[in-house]
Amino acid sequence: MIRVAEVVYVVPGEREKFLQEHLHPSKEVAQVLWMHGIRNQICFALNELILITFEYVGKNLNEDMEKLAAYPGVGEHMVTKRRKEVPAEEQTTTSWWAPLKKLGMILTESPMPDDEEEELSLEEQYRSMISGYMAEHPVKSDIAYDEDDWSESIHI
Repeated sequence: MIRVAEVVYVVPGEREKFLQEHLHPSKEVAQVLWMHGIRNQICFALNELILITFEYVGKNLNEDMEKLAAYPGVGEHMVTKRRKEVPAEEQTTTSWWAPLKKLGMILTESPMPDDEEEELSLEEQYRSMISGYMAEHPVKSDIAYDEDDWSESIHI
């Protein structure tokens, strides 16, 4: 399995259509994507940029992407220009995509000890810390939502 992530810029007039086609593909498009190894596709938005990530389970990513671009109904909504091919002065008037560079991974294996008794005591310690039991002063926590940022953050 290969995890693929890319940033996509779609010109404002085509953005809504692009998102609708990616978030709600027709049954035929979904089947073609599946046949060519696309799994678990997720779209995120940050201002004018869209982050698309998916898992690829096929044998040749480039070949499958070329085949997808050739399918009627699939290729029409793919962004074909890479950012490096679009002059800087045209990057706000042309749709483009750019691959994201993988910087590293964490938590690929359980960091918990193998000893079951120790694992339970660590879990108990964690729960005590969350409840504020181990703190000398009461721990105040709240969840804040930012209107521009749909993520949630915990403030302690």
